[in-house]
Amino acid sequence: MKALIVSDVHSNLEAFQAVIVDAENRGSFDEIWSLGDLVGYGPEPSECVELLRSHKHNAVAGNHDLAAIGRLSLDRFNPYAAAANRWTASQLTHEQVEYIGSLPLTVEIDEFTLAHGSPRDPVWEYLITVETAIACFTHIDTYWCIVGHSHMPFLCIPRADGAAFMGFPQDRAIQLDEGALIVNPGSVGQPRDGDPRASYVIYDDAAQTLVHHRVAYDIEATQATMRERQLPDYLIDRLAVGR
Repeated sequence: MKALIVSDVHSNLEAFQAVIVDAENRGSFDEIWSLGDLVGYGPEPSECVELLRSHKHNAVAGNHDLAAIGRLSLDRFNPYAAAANRWTASQLTHEQVEYIGSLPLTVEIDEFTLAHGSPRDPVWEYLITVETAIACFTHIDTYWCIVGHSHMPFLCIPRADGAAFMGFPQDRAIQLDEGALIVNPGSVGQPRDGDPRASYVIYDDAAQTLVHHRVAYDIEATQATMRERQLPDYLIDRLAVGR
C-alpha cells in the first residue's frame, strides 16, 4: 500500500491537482492521508473537498476547517485568515459542512498517529520547538507521528538531550524503523519554507519508507482566481514567494 500524505491544501485546487498528478506519475498511490486545513485561504474550497472525497482517504480536521464550519471562533485568526474563512463558509454545501464536521482530530493508522497541529493539541499547537517535540513524543502510542499546521516540511527524532529537527530531503527515501519519528510533509497549497512549490510525502508500507517530493503548479492561475473572488491581497501575494 502506498499513501499520498498531504497537509494544508488550503483550498488551492491547482496545487492539489498537481500533487495528485505528480504522485500518480511517480508510481501512483492507493489512498490519501490528509492532515487538515483542507480549506481556508484559497479560492476553491468546495472543489478541494470533493477532490479529496473522490479518493480513498483518511483525514483529520485542522483549525481552518473547523473555523469554516463555525466550530471555532474567528477571534484567534488574523484578519486575512478570518476574512478568507468567512468567505469559505459561504461556499461550502451543507453536505460538505457535515463531512468536515465529522472528521476526527487525530487518527491512528498502523504505527502512525495523524494530527493537524500536534498529538497533544491537534487544533492549535505548532510543533516547531524542541520543548514541544519532547512533550509530543510522550503523547503518542505509535512509533511515528505525522503533523501539519506549520507549513514547514521536517523530520524530528528524539535525542538523549531532547529532540532534533532536521530538513526533509527531497526525492530520497527515509527508511523507517522502530525508532520514534515526527514528520511534517509541508504544505500543498501555501508553503512557508521559501519554496512556493507544493509539498507532499509518499509512504510505502512494503518498503517502509517515506519520500518527500515538491511539484510546481500554476501559481498565477490560483492568484487570478483569488483576485476574482476578492480574497485578501496579502494571501494572494504570499503564494509566489512561499512565505
